[in-house]
Amino acid sequence: MLTLILICEGLGGAALLWVTIQSSFAAADEPLAQRLSILIALLLAWIWVCATLAGALSKRAPWARGSALTIHVLLFAAGTGVLQGILGDPLLGWALVLLALVGFFAAVLARPTVPAAPGDPDRET
Repeated sequence: MLTLILICEGLGGAALLWVTIQSSFAAADEPLAQRLSILIALLLAWIWVCATLAGALSKRAPWARGSALTIHVLLFAAGTGVLQGILGDPLLGWALVLLALVGFFAAVLARPTVPAAPGDPDRET
């Protein structure tokens, strides 16, 4: 379930990155530093989600679970920030909060698989 959530977040992040790139070129009257900082922050967040997804898909990366937990705690904070009414629509805020909660509990329930040690009868499949 965690990999499915991370796939959705990766695809959504790619779409958001594309829209942000297009709108940063369209907003020529905004300061360049502000446009670049938003674009770089979004790019780094998307790379982080994709790296976590790669670790979750390998099923042998124990750091992916902790990374997913951190991503979803920060996503919850972003969603509650949107719900305050300063940024975006409240529906977007509720969607972010819901995605953060589902992703958090999926990361808590995810268990990394441990390869069987040679000669260990308890771990043989």
